[in-house]
Amino acid sequence: MGHPCGLDFGTSNSTLGVVLDVRPTLVALEGGDVTLPSAVFFDAEEGTTLFGREAMAGYVSGAEGRFMRAFKTILGTALMAERTRIGKRSVGFTDILGAFLAHAKKTAEERLGVKLTQVVVGQPAHFVDGDEAADARAREQLASVLSDIGFRDIAFQYEPIAAAFDFEQRAIAGEQLALIVDIGGGTSDFSVIRTRPASAARDRSGDILATHGVRVGGTDLDRLLAMGEIMPLLGHGSRLRDKNMPVPSWLYGDLATWHRVNSLYTPAIRALVGELVREAERPDLVARLLDVVERRQGHALLARAEAAKIALATTRTAWIELVLGDEQVAEALTRSGFAALVVEPITRLRLAVAAVLDQAGIAAADIQSVFLTGGTTLAPAVGGLFATLCPKATIVPGDRFGSVGMGLAIDAARRFAAG
Repeated sequence: MGHPCGLDFGTSNSTLGVVLDVRPTLVALEGGDVTLPSAVFFDAEEGTTLFGREAMAGYVSGAEGRFMRAFKTILGTALMAERTRIGKRSVGFTDILGAFLAHAKKTAEERLGVKLTQVVVGQPAHFVDGDEAADARAREQLASVLSDIGFRDIAFQYEPIAAAFDFEQRAIAGEQLALIVDIGGGTSDFSVIRTRPASAARDRSGDILATHGVRVGGTDLDRLLAMGEIMPLLGHGSRLRDKNMPVPSWLYGDLATWHRVNSLYTPAIRALVGELVREAERPDLVARLLDVVERRQGHALLARAEAAKIALATTRTAWIELVLGDEQVAEALTRSGFAALVVEPITRLRLAVAAVLDQAGIAAADIQSVFLTGGTTLAPAVGGLFATLCPKATIVPGDRFGSVGMGLAIDAARRFAAG
C-alpha cells in the first residue's frame, strides 16, 4: 500500500511532507535540506539533468546547457504547449515539469522506504489572475503530470488553507479568527479562517470564510529590482542615435523575467543586439547587454537581484555585485530604495487583503492572528505590511518554506485515512 503525502510545488522552492507517528514531517529532498529549489539544469556537456541546488551550481559553473527556473508560472498559459531546444533535442515544458516532480517523488520514496501513491498538492487561489479557464487548465496540466509520474490518487488544496492546518498544530488559545498569508515566488494567497486547536475534522468548509489571491510574488519583486537597478547598466532607457527611439524595452523585460530569459539566447536575438550596439547613443552600455546574451548570464543577474532582496531582510543596505564584460560593478540597495521600486505589487497586496476581508464580511480589527508563510513574507517591504493592515492582530511567523507542505501532509493523512 502506498503512503499519502502533501506536495507543495512552488515557484521558487518545493517541499514534500508526510505524517509519521501522528506528526507532520517534511522529507529531505536534497542532502539534508527539506526544500528543493524549483530549478532544472540540462548539462549539455555531460548529458545529465540536475535539479535544485545542484542545477543552480551547474549553471553558475559555466557548463554548457539550459537552465530553467520558476516554471510553475507557465501552468495554465500558452507556453505549456511550447517546446524548447536542449542541445539537439526538442523538449516540452510538460516534460520538464514532469522530470522535476518525478525527481522529488523518487527522492522522497528512497528516503522513506515507501511508495508514494496518494497526494494532496497545493494550489494558489489563482494560477492565472482573472482567467477561470486558465486556472482549470493549470490544474488539469498539473494533475496529468502527477498521474504520469505514478500518483494514483490526486487531490488539490488551497495553499493558505494548508498553512492554516499547520497553524492549528501550534498551541493556539481556543478558536481564533485568523488571516492566513502565503506569499511565495509566484503568487500571494490569503484566507480568512476560523481556526481551532489541532482540529481533526475532515470537513472544515464552514470554517473557511473567504479565500483570495493574486499573481504577485517574489519573482515579481526580482523583476522590478532588476529593471530598476540592473537593466539601466545594460542600456535600458538609453536611445538610438539616428532613430530618436529608445533601445527596445522588451529585451530588458524578458531578461528580467525568470522564465523568459532563455528566449533571448538565439542567433536572431544576438544579431539584433549586435545591431543595436552599432546604433546606440551609449554603445558601451548596450555592449554589456550583448555580452550577457552571448555568455548566457541572464539568470545569474537575476540571482544577484534576488540575493540583494533576501539580504535586506537582515540589513538596511545590500550590495548588488555584478561582472559586466570586463568590469566589476557594485550597486547599493537600501530598504527605502527597494520599497520605492515595488510600490505597484505592494499596492496589489493591500487590495487583495481588503478584498478577502470584504468577502468574509469582517473588518480588519476582527482578525486576531495573522499567520505568515512563504519566503517572500521575509522581504522588508512585505512582511511589515500586515501589522499595519491588521493592527489588533498578533503576527505569527510560520515556517516560511515549510508550513504549506506540512499542512498538505496533514490534509493528505486525513483524506486518505480510509484508503
